[in-house]
Amino acid sequence: MVKVVCTYTLTEEQLGRIKSQLGDRAELVKVKDFDEAGDVLSEARVLLTNQLTIDQKDLEKMNNLEWIQCVFSGINHFPLGYLKDKGVILTNARGVHRIQMSEFIVSLLLSIVRRSYHYTKAHLNRKWDPIKIDELYGKTIGFIGVGAVARETARKLRPFDVRILGVKNNVEPVEYFDEIYSGDGLDKLLEESDFVITLVPLTDETKGMIGEDQFRRMKKTAWFINVARGPIVDEGALVKALKEGWIAGAGLDVFEKEPLPEESPLWDLDNVIITPHIAGPTPHYMDRLMDLFIDNLEAFVEGRTDKMVNVIDYDKQY
Repeated sequence: MVKVVCTYTLTEEQLGRIKSQLGDRAELVKVKDFDEAGDVLSEARVLLTNQLTIDQKDLEKMNNLEWIQCVFSGINHFPLGYLKDKGVILTNARGVHRIQMSEFIVSLLLSIVRRSYHYTKAHLNRKWDPIKIDELYGKTIGFIGVGAVARETARKLRPFDVRILGVKNNVEPVEYFDEIYSGDGLDKLLEESDFVITLVPLTDETKGMIGEDQFRRMKKTAWFINVARGPIVDEGALVKALKEGWIAGAGLDVFEKEPLPEESPLWDLDNVIITPHIAGPTPHYMDRLMDLFIDNLEAFVEGRTDKMVNVIDYDKQY
């Protein structure tokens, strides 16, 4: 029997699904924290965790650890070098965000062109303040990163008759995209897009990849949207771009520091829409993650680790 340590409280239904598919081949043990877990840590071969801080000293207590399933897509809070050296498999929640994040992005785009954010503020101030609104029709939307969320968003955007561009490492046709550029084509995407949307993982390569040079290449009428990770963007350069009119505005769900500090100048800019890192959560999140985890757990129990999905490449950090 494979012992699984879980730091997340699963529902009875979710536990029942694991039991139904795995039977007596796996045992799931809930722990509140590593300090009070005791001997169960050294016995476990699998860790299912939602912790935002993972200390190497805690993982060192898990002598038999072979696989970690992270509840999130981001894995930068893990001691990746240590896990690589130990040969521990790390899988993330890539794809679990596809539905809710695509809906969030589409709603944000519509809010921007129809100026919903302006009218919300006017409403709160009891102000009748009609301004010019726009359409998504005919706009060019550029995705930096063409993973599951970008592809689902592109599918949802097709009925709006927009042009959809993407930047990814391997240039190949992608359904619902009009054109795919390699990394060298980022400048071209920035210059052509009315909306630039970042959906890349945070790695050593992508950290700070959007800065002053990139904002200066964008149209003055373009909006920048970040629903990936805050450190991908040079926030100081973004503030400067917004204040000096290099771009029209920004929709931001993630930031260099979270919660966004009260003293951040982003709060005071009228051309910024701020949400508190809420594009991904949904009541259905863990049910969707269970689909992924249970299939991976069955492959693991059967010794078919080559069939597991969302396995992190430690060198690429995604």
